[in-house]
Amino acid sequence: MRWGTVVLPSGAITAAFLREDGVVTVEQINKQYHTHYPSDLESIITQRLSLDVVAVGKDVAALPLETVRVAAPLAHPERIVGIGLNYRDHAQDLGENVPEEPATFIKPNNTIIGPEEAIRIPPVSTRTTAEAEIALVFGQTCRDVPLGSWRDVIFGVVPVLDMTTEDILRKNPRFLTRSKGYDAFFAFGPWIVTIDELGDWTSIVIETVVNGVVKARSDLAHMTYGLDRLVAFITTAATVGATAVLSTGTPGAAVIHAGDVVEARVTSIGTLVNPVIGS
Repeated sequence: MRWGTVVLPSGAITAAFLREDGVVTVEQINKQYHTHYPSDLESIITQRLSLDVVAVGKDVAALPLETVRVAAPLAHPERIVGIGLNYRDHAQDLGENVPEEPATFIKPNNTIIGPEEAIRIPPVSTRTTAEAEIALVFGQTCRDVPLGSWRDVIFGVVPVLDMTTEDILRKNPRFLTRSKGYDAFFAFGPWIVTIDELGDWTSIVIETVVNGVVKARSDLAHMTYGLDRLVAFITTAATVGATAVLSTGTPGAAVIHAGDVVEARVTSIGTLVNPVIGS
């Protein structure tokens, strides 16, 4: 199943799931069946209502996808955790050593944008890059997750574009939060693919694409730290809440400029497209 958030022609914002015949929204289900499901996807995930909502809404007439605007799936995730230098080739491109443990950072929620929304290059930067990634969305609050149980705590996976002002970061490695924390510096969507549909994740291919040209490409088998190890690592002695987003690293970044169109292409998961503008 594919879950997301859509904006209706009326301006209403509602969680929705995707079917072959279109989009079914929680707002429709509540109106038709007089139910009271929460309309935000954060609550659907946290309260573990997704299977119930799909079951109740199976006979609701779908809306054509082109009649709604697909927004970022989550506006207020519990946190956004990023992983740096998780592909050896990308580390070599940056002249960095592969870290002995996953390199983590936090991105604030002001960075969030959805599909087709504009990435904004800040005026303080002359070298901003975009990185295609796959992210995990946590489905429950957890801690100390064993390697073999990582799927049990994950709601789904989603394409991501993570932006960095590389020129600012190169001034000082402690500027990581600053260089990644600007408005519109974390795009994700269009749909979260639920974990039950994720088969052999090592065969998934990720591409960073600018103006139709593939700038970086790799499969998840070339990760230094796989999805199981990343979940175990960030939950070691640390409680991670439902709806937290774990962006798992990129096979390669691409420099972007105003006027560009950037894509994160993730096989079997989806394609995220965002234009680039100046501030």
